[in-house]
Amino acid sequence: MDYQEVLDELFRWRDALHRTRDGIDVIRAIEERIEVESGTLILQPLYFMLAQEHEAQGNYAAAEAIHLQDPTNEVYRWYEDLERTSAGLELIHALEERIESEPDAAKRRELKLILAQEYRHEEDYAACEAIYLQLFKTKPDDPVPLTNLAEQKLCFESQPEAAMRIIDQAVEVAFGSGHFRRNALGVKARIALAMEDFKIVESVLIRIMQLGFEFGNSDVGFMRDFFDRLPPGSIDPELARLYDEHCRVGDLLHRRRLGFG
Repeated sequence: MDYQEVLDELFRWRDALHRTRDGIDVIRAIEERIEVESGTLILQPLYFMLAQEHEAQGNYAAAEAIHLQDPTNEVYRWYEDLERTSAGLELIHALEERIESEPDAAKRRELKLILAQEYRHEEDYAACEAIYLQLFKTKPDDPVPLTNLAEQKLCFESQPEAAMRIIDQAVEVAFGSGHFRRNALGVKARIALAMEDFKIVESVLIRIMQLGFEFGNSDVGFMRDFFDRLPPGSIDPELARLYDEHCRVGDLLHRRRLGFG
């Protein structure tokens, strides 16, 4: 069973739960399944579903605690330890060795994303791009590799036109999966700003606002770096006012969700 088939089965199971149970009963059913399952391929989406259910109940502290239990967090703790003793090609070789020996598919994927980042630090952009494209090929419903590649084309290779072609595909994937839509749109806005195509920036701001303030799907917070860098008068003033208010409300809701007021 591949990753998409695992997700499909889990979401069908979760939907069936909602037809017969609600509230704490759904949470307990997911917790019981986590106890008997093994392997990151299944546990990672189960933890995500459990966090969603706590969010639906308004228990954001519990949701954040569950996100920290994601099995892939072990990868980042290992990487942080590795960074203290290695750098450059030595660090890359250690990552490649860990990838070759890692039996868990989800952890290998996270390691490959880190490896791509390290190749980028070494300015080996071709190697970095090859990893992102391979990751997208193996999981075509995940927009993150393409979004990262678009950022690389813009920020490190100074190729905004190529970046725009890639991010358009990433946005399509993000809206198809429901995940990281705001992230992909934010990158598209930065690319459009670099190209001084303010009509595209306007269209991106509208699409971001249309997403509303949902927190269920994986995504980044409410971004305005590209908005604040717009030249005065470059976009419709009413749209600018609405997006400014959207970011303020979104940031307030996000802070409340995390327990900061």
